[in-house]
Amino acid sequence: MSTELESLLLRSGAITPQELARSIELAAARNLSLWDFLVLERQVPEDILADAFSTWLNVPRLRLDSVLIDEEVLHVIPVRLARKHTCLPIRFSGRALLLAMANPLDRQAIKDVESAATLPVRPVVAARTEILSGIQRCYGESADDETSPPAEASQQTATDIEPPETGEAVPSPGDLRIGDELYDRIVGDAIQLGASDIHIEPGSLDMCVRLRIDGVLRDHLRLPRWMHAALLSRIKTLAQMDITQERLPQDGRIHLAVEDRDIDLRVSTLPTHQGEKVVLRVLGAVSIPSLDSLGLTIDEIALLGGAVNQPQGLVVVTGPTGAGRSTTLYSMLMTRVSPGVNVVTIEDLIEHHVPGASQVQVDGASGLTFAGCLRAILNQDPDVILVGEIRDAETAAAALQAALNGHLVLSTLHANDSIGAIERLFDLGVKPVVLTSATNVIVAQRLARRICPQCVERYMPAPEALRRLHIQADDHEFRHGRGCDACAHTGYAGRVGIFEVVTLTPRLKDLVMRQAPESEIRGAAWADGTRFLTEDALAKVRAGLTTVEEILRVIRTDRADDRGPHDPARPSPRADARRPIDPWFLYEQ
Repeated sequence: MSTELESLLLRSGAITPQELARSIELAAARNLSLWDFLVLERQVPEDILADAFSTWLNVPRLRLDSVLIDEEVLHVIPVRLARKHTCLPIRFSGRALLLAMANPLDRQAIKDVESAATLPVRPVVAARTEILSGIQRCYGESADDETSPPAEASQQTATDIEPPETGEAVPSPGDLRIGDELYDRIVGDAIQLGASDIHIEPGSLDMCVRLRIDGVLRDHLRLPRWMHAALLSRIKTLAQMDITQERLPQDGRIHLAVEDRDIDLRVSTLPTHQGEKVVLRVLGAVSIPSLDSLGLTIDEIALLGGAVNQPQGLVVVTGPTGAGRSTTLYSMLMTRVSPGVNVVTIEDLIEHHVPGASQVQVDGASGLTFAGCLRAILNQDPDVILVGEIRDAETAAAALQAALNGHLVLSTLHANDSIGAIERLFDLGVKPVVLTSATNVIVAQRLARRICPQCVERYMPAPEALRRLHIQADDHEFRHGRGCDACAHTGYAGRVGIFEVVTLTPRLKDLVMRQAPESEIRGAAWADGTRFLTEDALAKVRAGLTTVEEILRVIRTDRADDRGPHDPARPSPRADARRPIDPWFLYEQ
């Protein structure tokens, strides 16, 4: 059967000779049949495999969700046999039994079913996930009565073992092994691909694993639905969660040691209609980048470096979730870590372990809040304090007071841009005189995906995209990635920061003290040389680092205040206020 399967796979084009040879080698190393290896490891998607069987064996292809199954035919073969061979009886066809099979080349399965049914079998092909779902749907309670594998199951492969129902507290040894293998593979792939989040989402027929890479979710695996319980049990056990609790959300953490790195997984479960969804946030998988590799211009690096090396004051980084604020904070913090500096951090989630810094994890359940920690830290003789986020008036007041009292405070704030951060601090009760006296610099940022350098080529964006950014088609030479193996055919590889750095000049301080309108403050900042987000984004488009479409994805363009230098209603900044961006400098990471 293995030779027939190999020949079929090659003829159908579902797998290359090199991939097939590697699959055969790995299957032998794991003591699995080629079929089981291809299904479990997902080397060939189920639909492609089913279509290949149908085409090259001239076997009908069924979609079981649209097929009516004769109830009488279900009594012909027991559920144990259906599960063992991943098959489902459909109806009687003359004097034969029409049997949906995931692997119609399995002669032993056909022989066993013919023996049990005392009828010849006519195989049709269906996807494995559809068959497993059909077994559960059609056999109903009788399927639940036989969840334990038969005695001979110890000789079966992992894909032949059906795990217990979700209400069963103790998984079988076979289920634990499957859960271990799936967990190791999924987490290993996520770390290797640089994913920031792992989403495990159960569906009615299968389970989807998605990875967030470069800020965008991608489908990574589709697995049989019954594997969800085994994988979930393994994750909950490692995260020290209650594996019997399925009705309430839970949070936990898993620590990993990968080579020379300490990696933490923040685990969150959420009950949904289809089952528990799990999201794992990957922390510490990448090293902290240097300040000059984030995408800042030379002048912006100088401004930030000067602000961070002050003995006191507040440095605020703003932006939405996923904009890279914490990474920028860590990059600035690393420039101050030394034996002669006492660095203390207060974080809701410690994303990176910083040698030489005392890091505190807040815990709202036990009353360990940002504001409470900050007050305690002031008695610890700190030089530099990192506050993960200013969320409320109490934390804002404590952070500003610490900055006035001779400490350098680094923090983040949720605001659309740097000028909006000033309004946000006012909303939190910060007085204008305190804000202007304590604040060194305010940074707003976004993260845009970089064009893949392996497949970059010229192109012309859609006219509507150019219109939204106020760009003339003949003003620039645009580039994008056409897609290749190196970038998983997305056209992007890695990300680059888009920044807006505002220092409070005397003119801005005067406007802030008078609580002038945001538009007036913005105009003064531009006149003083500030390059706003849209301007910096367009500079990176001109430099060939990202695309117009990516800029529209990460930056709002529905407000006049977000417009770049093409807005005739605004004054132009000084010609020498910022040096041009160097694209080759940004690629050297």
